[in-house]
Amino acid sequence: MKHTLLVLGFCFCFTSVGCIDPKEKFGRTWYIDGAGNWGFGALDVPIGLEEAGYRGQVSGHHWSLTMNPVLDQTLRFIARGSGKDLGREITAYLKRNPKADANIIALSAGTGVGVWAIENVQPPYKVNNFIMLGSSLSSKYDMRKALSHMKGNVYVYYASSDPILQGPVRALGTIDGTFDDSAGLVGLRGPGVETGRIKNIAWKPKYVALGWTGGHVDCVNRKFVAAELEKWIVPPQDHARRLAQRTRLSSAQGAQTPQMHPSLQAAATQ
Repeated sequence: MKHTLLVLGFCFCFTSVGCIDPKEKFGRTWYIDGAGNWGFGALDVPIGLEEAGYRGQVSGHHWSLTMNPVLDQTLRFIARGSGKDLGREITAYLKRNPKADANIIALSAGTGVGVWAIENVQPPYKVNNFIMLGSSLSSKYDMRKALSHMKGNVYVYYASSDPILQGPVRALGTIDGTFDDSAGLVGLRGPGVETGRIKNIAWKPKYVALGWTGGHVDCVNRKFVAAELEKWIVPPQDHARRLAQRTRLSSAQGAQTPQMHPSLQAAATQ
């Protein structure tokens, strides 16, 4: 098991440095960790999406220069600069695969990197969907520029109980440099919300069964990704393909089940 996790971790890191993966023709999703880039979701996000039927490439985007959450949250030029770099990477990907979808899933301060990446994607190319989790971006951030570089929606999962956003982030400020409520506490409420393309999704008790208790990082666990976040990433045709695969597998397993001889069946019922 340990060997498998190491291999998965290596593959995930390997795809994050720009190597062309044959899966990318089916779409590509970037996952951006929070401040410090400590690896929350680094394995669970790609595994969860694959379990849900996603055939595209999942890439990690490492943006921390310090590996220190406090410094990453306050030295905001790091996040902005990395967002620009990722915007160029996404643009290059869409040039190679103009019919494919590019998506972003981001956690905490990584949501700022994601927004600035989207703002820096070059027209006519556009990001598909953007999922924000435990966002430390200001709830009043102007999303209109980002939305103009997207063809889909922004999905903001938020929880008023988030201890990191209620505590350290209030003291340090949001990733964009304000002291407003973070989007991860109340959703996005600023310019752009009137378009109807910003979907604020509050924590609900039903999410506990999927591993998200309303904490800061448990929303990137494999189960929550596979059951909830995949709705905004996995294309319908991939869902159909996975369902067909499972049906064939179940049928094959049923056909291989050894049948009891009629005489034994009769004896078993006596």
